[in-house]
Amino acid sequence: MKIKRRTSWTDLNPGRRFEACDQNRNSQTRHHFFEWLDNETCPRGKEVLPGLLRILRGMEEEIRARDEQLRLVEVEKKKLEEKVCVVIEGKKELEWSRQRQLKLGFALILSWCLFVIFVMSRKI
Repeated sequence: MKIKRRTSWTDLNPGRRFEACDQNRNSQTRHHFFEWLDNETCPRGKEVLPGLLRILRGMEEEIRARDEQLRLVEVEKKKLEEKVCVVIEGKKELEWSRQRQLKLGFALILSWCLFVIFVMSRKI
């Protein structure tokens, strides 16, 4: 039989330390060890501690919820950053295509001008 030291967080004995065996106290055998290590909590402590514990648990739950919310926001941020990179690459590609189109248009106009000049110079 192994004895463990624990802390009670029940409303009747909040924060009170005790030792108990690993054996389940509800087992069929009557060999269960249990002993309080602290004095009983004062009436005011019994009245105040449960409320404080509820507040603490609520705050811990709120922290967990906010941590989860932060994690989701960070995942969304990463997705948006990836989309921004794709858009920037697309914009660069579009600008490059626009510049190429202008150069090709200029080359076409220049070639037609040279062709016209060449044809006109042959007629003279």
